[in-house]
Amino acid sequence: MKKFLNWLKGPKSDFALFIVLIILVNLVAHNAFVRFDLTAPKSYTLSKASKTIVKNLEEPLSIRVFFDDTLPAPYNSIAQYIKDILFEYKNAGNKQFSVAYMDMSKQENRELAGSLGLREMQIQEIKNNEVGFKSGFMGMILTYGDNIEIMDRITSTEGLEYNITSKITKMINTAVSLESLKNGKKMTATLYVSDSLKRLHINGADQVEKIVRDSVAEVNKKNQDCLDFNVISPASGDVDALAQQYGIQKIGFQNSNKQEENAGLGLVVQYEENFKLIPITVQRGFFGYGIDGLEGLSEAIAENMHALITKVSSIGYITGHNELDHMDDTYCGFLDRALASMYKIEDIDLNTADIPATIGTIMINGPQYDYTEEELYKIDQFIMRGGNVLFFVDGMNQDGTAQYTGGQSFVPNEINIDRLLMAYGIDRKHNMVFDKQCFINNQTQYGKLNYYWAPELQKGQLAKKNPITKNLGYVYMFQNGELDLSAARENKDVKVTVLAKSSDEAWTMDNNIMLNPMALNPPAELKSYDLVALVEGKFKSAFASAPVAEDENHDDSITSSTHLSSSVRPGKIFVSNSSYITTRNVINETANTPAAMFVLNSVDYMNGNVDLCTMRSKSISANTLTIKSNGAAIFWKYFNEVGLAALVALAGLLVWRLRSKRRKAINAKYNPNDTRTIVKEKKNVKGE
Repeated sequence: MKKFLNWLKGPKSDFALFIVLIILVNLVAHNAFVRFDLTAPKSYTLSKASKTIVKNLEEPLSIRVFFDDTLPAPYNSIAQYIKDILFEYKNAGNKQFSVAYMDMSKQENRELAGSLGLREMQIQEIKNNEVGFKSGFMGMILTYGDNIEIMDRITSTEGLEYNITSKITKMINTAVSLESLKNGKKMTATLYVSDSLKRLHINGADQVEKIVRDSVAEVNKKNQDCLDFNVISPASGDVDALAQQYGIQKIGFQNSNKQEENAGLGLVVQYEENFKLIPITVQRGFFGYGIDGLEGLSEAIAENMHALITKVSSIGYITGHNELDHMDDTYCGFLDRALASMYKIEDIDLNTADIPATIGTIMINGPQYDYTEEELYKIDQFIMRGGNVLFFVDGMNQDGTAQYTGGQSFVPNEINIDRLLMAYGIDRKHNMVFDKQCFINNQTQYGKLNYYWAPELQKGQLAKKNPITKNLGYVYMFQNGELDLSAARENKDVKVTVLAKSSDEAWTMDNNIMLNPMALNPPAELKSYDLVALVEGKFKSAFASAPVAEDENHDDSITSSTHLSSSVRPGKIFVSNSSYITTRNVINETANTPAAMFVLNSVDYMNGNVDLCTMRSKSISANTLTIKSNGAAIFWKYFNEVGLAALVALAGLLVWRLRSKRRKAINAKYNPNDTRTIVKEKKNVKGE
C-alpha cells in the first residue's frame, strides 16, 4: 500500500489520474447536462411558449419519431437535431410528455409508419464513388387523446420547434388557460341592462336577463363553473362612461316628463384586465324595436371566454372589393395554408354581416374598389373597440394595358380606405418605391438585371427590437408604396414602429411606371422611404357619428347609439403599402422564406402570439452579410475559411514567444547560475 501511495504521489501516476478524471467528468456531464446557447436569436434554446405548453399538459402527449438510422448526410444531422430538441421538450415537460424513438430496422415499425400516414422518401446517396438511391422514413407522429398530428418528410431543421409547438397547440389550445382557472381565478359575465328599457315597450327587453342567465349556466356546466354572472342596471348618467369603457350600446329616449335619458345594453365577459363585448343590442325592425343578439348566446359566450383565456384563433378576411383570393395559390394561397396551422381564416362581407365579436384581428388584403360608408364605419368601430387590422393596400394598381416595352401600365390605387388611415395619422402615398439595393438576376442573354421594384431589405432597414423583424437577416419586398407617418408620430396616444424601410438609394415613381429592368435608370436624388409600419395605441374615430341608414318606418321617439368617438382599448394597425408581399411572388409553398416569416410574424404579433414570432424566425440561416461589393464578399469568404485559422495560429505563436521571454526573464533574475540553461556566448569582433 505504501508503494502504491508513493506511486500515486509521484509524477508517474499523472497520466493515469488524468484518464480517470476524464471518465469522471463525462459521467457527471451525462447526468447533469448543461448547454450554453451563444447565438443572438437563441436558435438552440427552447422558447418560453414551448416550455409552457408542455409543462401544463393535462393529458398524456406522446411523440413517436420514425427516422431511419442509416440516412446519409445531411439527413443524419437532422435526426440528431430532432433528438436534441425533443430532449429539451422532455426536460421542460411534465410527466404527461413522452418520446419514443422507433427502431426502423424492424419491419413492423415500418408498416406502422405507413399505416399512420408517413411516406418513405427516396434519397440520393454517394457511396464508393457511385451514385445510388436510398429510401427512408423521416417523420414524427404526435398523439394527444384521440387527436393525431403528422409531421412527415422533415428535411430541414428550420422552423422545427415552431412546427412542433403549433401542432401541440392545435391539439390542446386551452391547456395553459384551464390550469389557471383551476387555481381559483374566475371570469365574470356582466349584463348591463337599464331597467328603463322595460318601460319603452321594446320586444324582448323583459326576457334579456333570464336568457343571458340561462346561457351562462349552460356554459358553466361545460367549463367547471368558471363564470361569475352579474347584472347591473346603469343609471342614465353612467351610460356614457360605460359606453366609452366597454363599447356597450347607448339608447337615448325621452321619459314621461319629456326629459332626455340614456339607457345601456350589453354583455361583457371579462378575465383580469381583458374583456370581450358580446353585442346584445336594440335594433329597429319592421314591427318596431326589439332585442337582437340573443340567438346562439351560449356559443358566443363560450367562444369569447376561450378567446380571452387562450390565444386568438380566428382572423377575419374582408371581401367584396376585389381583394386577393386567399384560397387561390395563384395569389396568396400559400400564405393561407401557412396560417391554417394556428388560425382560422373567416371571410367577412361587410355589406351583409358585422365583424363577429369573437374575432380580434381582421385582414384587408389588396382592395381595389371603394367601401360604403357603413363598411368603413364597421372597420372604424372595430378598431375603436380594441380590434387589430392588417392593411395590405397597393399604392399602384395594374390597369392591364400592355405597353410597347412588354410591361404593364399602372394607375394610382385611390380608394376611400385612405379616409380611415388618414384619420389614424397614416398617409398612404399612391406611388411605387424603387431601390438600387434589390433582387438581382443574372441571365446569360442580358447579364445582370436589377429588379428595382423588389427591394432587398437588410438588417439596417428592419426594426431591430420589434419581435416581428428582430431575428430576420433580410427580407425581399415587392412593389411597395411609400408611407408618411408624420401625423401618427405627433399623436402621443400611439406608438409608431417602422418595421421596414428602403435603403438610402431609393426613389419613387407615380406615373409612366415600367417594370422592365433594362428600361429603368435611377435618378440623381435618392433617399430612404418607409414601406411597412405598425401603429399601436388608442385612436380617434374617423366618424363624428354613426351613418344614418334610410328607413321608411323611421321612429324618432327612441334613438340608439353604440358609436365610439375614441378607442376604449388599445388596438394595433399594421400597414403595408403593397399586397404583393402576401403572394407567391415572395412566399413559396413551404412558407419558409424571410418574407413569409415577416408576414406570419406580423399576424402572430397582431394576435398577441409574440413568442411565436421569435420561435419561427430564430433560425440562424435567415441572416446574411450586408455587403454590396463583390470584392468585399470574396475577401470575407476567404477570411472566414483561412483567415480565422491563421489568426489563431499567430495568436498561439505570440503567446508562446511571450511565455518564453517571461521564462527567461524569471531565470535571469532568480536563478542566473542554473547550469540546465544553455546560454550561447557571443563572439567578439576580433574572434577572441
